[in-house]
Amino acid sequence: MPTEAEFTGHQVEVDEDGRKPFICSICCVPLLSQTELDLHLRDHEQFKDPDDFRCNICGKVFVTKKVLKRHLVVHSVDRPYSCDICHKTFKRPYDITIHKKKHTGENKHCCDICGYATIYRSALATHRKRHFEEYKYRCEICGKGFFVNTWLQEHKNFHTGEKPFQCDICGKAFPYTRYLVAHKKANHPDAQHPAKINQCETCGKVFAHKKSLSLHIKSHTGENVCLCDICGKALTNKEHLKFHRRIHTGEKPNVCDVCGKAFSKRCNLKLHQRTHTGERPYTCETCGKSFTQRSTLVIHKRYHTGQRPYECHLCNKGFVCKALLNAHQKSHCI
Repeated sequence: MPTEAEFTGHQVEVDEDGRKPFICSICCVPLLSQTELDLHLRDHEQFKDPDDFRCNICGKVFVTKKVLKRHLVVHSVDRPYSCDICHKTFKRPYDITIHKKKHTGENKHCCDICGYATIYRSALATHRKRHFEEYKYRCEICGKGFFVNTWLQEHKNFHTGEKPFQCDICGKAFPYTRYLVAHKKANHPDAQHPAKINQCETCGKVFAHKKSLSLHIKSHTGENVCLCDICGKALTNKEHLKFHRRIHTGEKPNVCDVCGKAFSKRCNLKLHQRTHTGERPYTCETCGKSFTQRSTLVIHKRYHTGQRPYECHLCNKGFVCKALLNAHQKSHCI
């Protein structure tokens, strides 16, 4: 279950590949390493007043107060985190997490050129392409390479001076979508989350589609409701009731012919079978990453758009999915 460190630039939410991306705290773009994240954050600096977030110890400038605060740990003499294997101490919990992988041998995929090591084979493959400059797209002006065409098209705005991404609230324009997202997050926080138009007036539950809301409302009105004879729960149709009763009976008629794992619904079996076939039919048009489930892609896209539809009613912090919101809300109960 994810923790409250969601999008602060450290390793956070585990995706379906088991990878923990480094998320930019400004524009929420996922990066593969801390080094890439540090380089990425420099892109934001040119849009800030140099004295906005300057370290009063070393003079280094940062793009947000949060990043500056994290940097100040470097100057601190306190090292409260100790490795229980070799007793080496660290200033941040993230550092000790990475360190422990040296003892466990998790960094089993190593670059034969520079020694870069990672537990993810796909991360190593992407890393090696940078050595050989195996970029799929290149800027015809400066020669800079990109793995995704969208990144190349936005990069061209650096040369032309165009700022096609305009804030619909104040009119300020930017050359990159990520800068627009960062601008809205910093200057118009109240407008970050779209209106919840498909919301039940009775219980407040929100739905992605109007049809889903209409079906849900029937559970309140009693219209065309099917009752479970075991627990009394109301379902909107007989098909839903059939699947619901399997929760009580334990019936799982859909069996995987590869590993024998059983499921109550055929659609869940189909999703499971993709773990054997490697099929990933849902692809992000922004970064090219593929997923086995459409719902995972929908959540992934929110990293690019900055959309945070699930909001904490206590602190107004937004999240890309309900699981992260639920995990965050537990922190208020501690």
